[in-house]
Amino acid sequence: MDSPSPPSGSPARGATAHLLVVDDEPVILQILRAVFEDQPYRLTTVGTGNDARRVIEEQGCDILVTDKNLPDVGGLVLLELAKQRDPTTEVIVVTGYGSLETAIQAMELGAYDYVLKPLNNVFEIRRKVERALDRQRIARENARLLVDLKDKNDALQVALDEARELQAELIQSEKLAGIGTLAAGVAHEISSPLFGIMGLAEAILDESEPELTREYAGDIVEYCRNIRDIVVELSGYSRAASGEYQTTVDVAKVAEDAVKLVQRTAPTDGIEVELALTPGAVVQARVNEVQQVFVNLFKNACEAVREHHPDGGGKVRVQVDTEPGAVRASVRDNGTGIPNDKLGIVFDPFYTTKPPGKGTGLGLNVVWRIVTKYRGSVQVESGVGDGTTFRIKLPAAS
Repeated sequence: MDSPSPPSGSPARGATAHLLVVDDEPVILQILRAVFEDQPYRLTTVGTGNDARRVIEEQGCDILVTDKNLPDVGGLVLLELAKQRDPTTEVIVVTGYGSLETAIQAMELGAYDYVLKPLNNVFEIRRKVERALDRQRIARENARLLVDLKDKNDALQVALDEARELQAELIQSEKLAGIGTLAAGVAHEISSPLFGIMGLAEAILDESEPELTREYAGDIVEYCRNIRDIVVELSGYSRAASGEYQTTVDVAKVAEDAVKLVQRTAPTDGIEVELALTPGAVVQARVNEVQQVFVNLFKNACEAVREHHPDGGGKVRVQVDTEPGAVRASVRDNGTGIPNDKLGIVFDPFYTTKPPGKGTGLGLNVVWRIVTKYRGSVQVESGVGDGTTFRIKLPAAS
């Protein structure tokens, strides 16, 4: 339930408190007026319940000191009216007919205290009012703090939602930035079967033997299937992960598909690729995001290997296995390596060792974001000239 705000007419924080005193006995009312008139309160005294009701409805009060037994509107009714207008109003009930039952009734309605007539020590009621004001200040400060906390929580939730949206956009933008590089490889990969299709189609036009025609047609169908597979792989990679549901992901299968995608679309000739993939290594995630992790790491490894071994001899090893409660994966290469002083910043956004225009500097940051999003960890081991190994650990799907 929302904390109630102070009603209109209630004194602001730090302002003079409004004390309303109600008693139908003029002598008692005069005594109470004398007790409180030298105090730092805005004091209102009335002799009837109807007058008190009007003050409460028009002005409200912070502290209500009321006789329980009034000839028109009873003190407990005034208590309820005051609490309805402002639940933080503190009420002290005074009566000459004390009983346990009436005391309990007053307390159940929210009275702060209960005082019996005759008032043997009139200054005791002043101390009760001071303590009631202290409690009220604490209650109102707590209510203010709760409102502030709710506002801050709401602002934090908005910031978290914006951060999630930005993270998804960052992951997708990095992916699309890499599509340009992959597209050149796709064009090269598709050109070979297209030339084959064209040649076979021309041969069919001049072929009179039905058996050869059927053979050529079969080859054309196979070439078309190859092109379809290439397009499906690339379009699946470029799809936004936000459109996918989390599901049980076979990490070994996704890693294998990622390697095939990079091999189809990026120059990997002369690089020895070793796959050590354990089936049954499953996590709960989005397939598209897990694939992006391996595409980024494998592509980076191939580029580092080509730079360090331009004439051949490059090696990249992709491994996936399990341990109790977790799935482990690693991508290891014998490429250029990373200087020790840079290992601590490789996952920072926009850090890259590539020349300007050759990389976004977001690939490894996106890897880190995706892995940590699924409560995993990613580590790097490297040395200049000794190659690089990225190790990933993700919670296994139950």
